[in-house]
Amino acid sequence: MKKLFLIALMTFFTVSYASAQWTTYYVVEQEGEEYPSQSFFKIDWSAKYFFLDSDSEDETKCPMKNFKESGGKKTFDVYYTKSVGGGKYCSVVFVTDANGKMTLTQTMPGEGGKTLKMTYILSDKKPMKDAAGDVKNNPKGLLKGGVDKVKGLFKKKNT
Repeated sequence: MKKLFLIALMTFFTVSYASAQWTTYYVVEQEGEEYPSQSFFKIDWSAKYFFLDSDSEDETKCPMKNFKESGGKKTFDVYYTKSVGGGKYCSVVFVTDANGKMTLTQTMPGEGGKTLKMTYILSDKKPMKDAAGDVKNNPKGLLKGGVDKVKGLFKKKNT
């Protein structure tokens, strides 16, 4: 009987873990920033959860409230979990245009009572890395490769 109970319990947790429908969106560009970001957003559209990167599982799954969808535009508010106070974290506008381009705009309180607004261009495809481990299209990686090529032009050839 104990074995049956343990198997049923393990099956329940496995199914509940597998049923999470997280979609990961990778940041291609943060508007107003010089270099691309290597961050991401995770959203569970069916269960209405927004993932916050945290060491605590209690702080990770933040509930989405006031969810509205109109065409390719989804708006919602993200709240901290009850374990950390349950207050509002930010407002989000997620837009997918007719060409499939995705943007996410976060609006949150900033310092001194100012409102902080950040807009990100997203992709649902994981960025590829080159042989050196640099993310392709990363300006720092491109710069390094360009500098190496220029250095090669000025090296003395031993003939």
